[in-house]
Amino acid sequence: MSELIVREALGERRFTATDFPIAVGGQGSAIVMAGRPEGAEAYLGMHEDQLFVQPADGAEVLHNGVPVRNSTWLRSGDVINFGAARLRLLAQRDQRIVEVDDGSSGNITAPPIIEPSSRLAGGGEDDAERIDPLQFRPTGPVKAKQTVSLDLKKIVGGIAAVLVAVVLWFIFTATSVSVRTDPAEAVVDIEGTLPAVRFADRVLLRPGDYLIKATREGYSPAQLQAKVTKETNQSFSLKLQKLPGRVRVDVPSQARVTVDGKVLGDAPGEFTIAPGKHTIAIAAARYQPFSGELDVVGEGKSQTYKPQLVPAWAEVTVTSEPAGATLLVGGEERGVTPLTTQILAGNHPVELRMEGFKSWTTDVQVKANEPMNLGPVRLGLPDGKLALRSEPSGASVSVGGVYRGQTPVSLELRPDIAHNVVLTLPGYEAATREVSLTAGESRTLSVPMTGVFGEVTVQAQPADAEVFVNGKSVGAANQKLRLVATTQDIEIRKTGFVTYKTSITPRPGVSQKIETTLLTPAQSRLAQTPANIRNKADQQLKLMPVGSFTMGSPRREPGRRANEAQRDVQFKRPFYMGVSEVTNGQFRKFKSEHRSGIVGQHTLDLDNQPVVGVTWNDAALFCNWLSQQEGLPPAYENKNGRMIAVQPLTTGYRLPTDAEWEWAARYEGGGKLRRYPWGDTLPVAPRSGNYADVTARLIVQDVIPDYDDGFAASAPTSKFPASPLGLFDLGGNVAEWVHDYYTVSADSSATAVDPTGPADGKQHVIRGASWRQSSVTDLRLSARDFGDSQRNDVGFRVARYAE
Repeated sequence: MSELIVREALGERRFTATDFPIAVGGQGSAIVMAGRPEGAEAYLGMHEDQLFVQPADGAEVLHNGVPVRNSTWLRSGDVINFGAARLRLLAQRDQRIVEVDDGSSGNITAPPIIEPSSRLAGGGEDDAERIDPLQFRPTGPVKAKQTVSLDLKKIVGGIAAVLVAVVLWFIFTATSVSVRTDPAEAVVDIEGTLPAVRFADRVLLRPGDYLIKATREGYSPAQLQAKVTKETNQSFSLKLQKLPGRVRVDVPSQARVTVDGKVLGDAPGEFTIAPGKHTIAIAAARYQPFSGELDVVGEGKSQTYKPQLVPAWAEVTVTSEPAGATLLVGGEERGVTPLTTQILAGNHPVELRMEGFKSWTTDVQVKANEPMNLGPVRLGLPDGKLALRSEPSGASVSVGGVYRGQTPVSLELRPDIAHNVVLTLPGYEAATREVSLTAGESRTLSVPMTGVFGEVTVQAQPADAEVFVNGKSVGAANQKLRLVATTQDIEIRKTGFVTYKTSITPRPGVSQKIETTLLTPAQSRLAQTPANIRNKADQQLKLMPVGSFTMGSPRREPGRRANEAQRDVQFKRPFYMGVSEVTNGQFRKFKSEHRSGIVGQHTLDLDNQPVVGVTWNDAALFCNWLSQQEGLPPAYENKNGRMIAVQPLTTGYRLPTDAEWEWAARYEGGGKLRRYPWGDTLPVAPRSGNYADVTARLIVQDVIPDYDDGFAASAPTSKFPASPLGLFDLGGNVAEWVHDYYTVSADSSATAVDPTGPADGKQHVIRGASWRQSSVTDLRLSARDFGDSQRNDVGFRVARYAE
């Protein structure tokens, strides 16, 4: 509602807050009154959305018939007279309207003039709180040319009586309130329903809600919402905050200014800082860090802070003989001697150069703000320069017994003196030269080295492999090389094979030989694979040889079953196989509650006996547990309660495949395969394994006549002789679960590479004879059994791929 509408005879104008104050009067005013002298007689102003009128100096202005000389608030219905002209203030639907009657019509009735002296007597006008006068409004329309006879003295007396009554009512019903400010000099303004009357340091206020404001130059305004009651001795306090000060920091060079740990910016410059004491830090290039106390006056005042920065450098005076030498400090040229230069505190390399003289260098320790003198420095004649080379290069050089580097090397030698220069290189005779140079002379010297040789014979397969000495080809293998008697790097290379590398030091008069066979990458990896490993269950595994064999048995072999179809198998992926069967003690590390049980009067549950009474799933879970102990990827995964192999097979622990088991069991070396654990013929060799012998008559139906292995049931593992590959109990003791699902297939001429059996099935293959078996069919190493449940004569051993 900050807009003011002025209605005049010629139309309507609108004024906004930015147009105030609005001049009212004769020509040149915003609101012009007819017949008034030129210039403004009063101003309409606005403060906090409240209109007021301010008479001009010497102007006669009536407010509701009362002459006014000071600013007076305006309310709806108020009338302001300027001679015959007048303004009327109206409020309609949230709009403020001023109606202008400029007196040109000539029929305006002038209001009675109320003398200022008729107001309530009291102190001086400047000391009293102004009391708003009663509004003057005609009680009815004014009839033209009607004469009204009024007794002016009675009117003035009545108004005075009313004013006195109002003042007395206010005095006797108001509350005396104390308003204190910090600082005490602040100007207080109280806004409320009724005006405030001041008496000394107290204020009379009617009970109600008031807004108390305090202002002072240089301080932020403060205000307080106060509720005045009828209680006595009410007091209100307002504390004003000082405005920040403007501090100019003057320093001799650009610096970073920090106040109370906060970076303000770069100086020289001006900063706005809160009043009070602060810690100021100044960091300027080439000056020592500064820290001090800064007391900011505040109140928006400006002040200057000029710290005394201590230089972080010192003036160093340098002189030389002769004068005119160029001075370099840290490689930076500073001028010619004699001179004084500023050098930062610390250790600095200083050099003097002059044509025709030897350069002079030293390190200078400079202390901040402490001048120092350096010199006079006497410059000597320049050294001679010798560029020394050797053939071959890399010879160690010493001058006068002091090591000076390796060739090629540049040497500075004192002039006019004979220097003994010695070159040495392993495999070569030492070379000595005597050198004398004049001042400033530059000379190049090349020294050939005489070699000392030895013979090395290189023999390699394949014979067409190429030989390299120190990275240079010297021809095919199987030759005799004459090499310098120093360390030589030898390489033998051929495409498709792993390069052979070695180092050798030939010796004069001593013949040496290098002999090797290059390996393919696969052979090399296999050669680097450990032959034996031991796992977390304390089981030893051996690396099995890779190769090819015919799996199964021929049709006419005695005891052959139909499930022993022949097929060619090739192993390319090296694998490990457990040396012995998993024992009860090893299995109980995984499943502590397991018990293998007893048969008859014989226990199967000793820690060193092979674990039995386990399903194929139990064996697969043990393998996964063992892989987890060693951080290997599991070879099996659980799907719907069944353990199945991960494809392709990982390097984690698993059961041997059907083909792996038969290859390891029948392997005899030299391309031969065994039929039985002890060889190729019957009868069973004495103590060749734990089978159904005569001691087992009470617990099995059929036994091997006249054979006694000493154990009616299972024996401790590794009690009987190992196979040619060092594996125990592949035939006898307990039969073994293997990796493959069981199936019956026909003979095949296709070669299977690293076969792992059918992708799915219901039963798994069981391999090897046990303590319950005695027939020729079961004792053969190509025999295959199957099952899907636990037995007291079936256990397992572990395997895993090497890579």
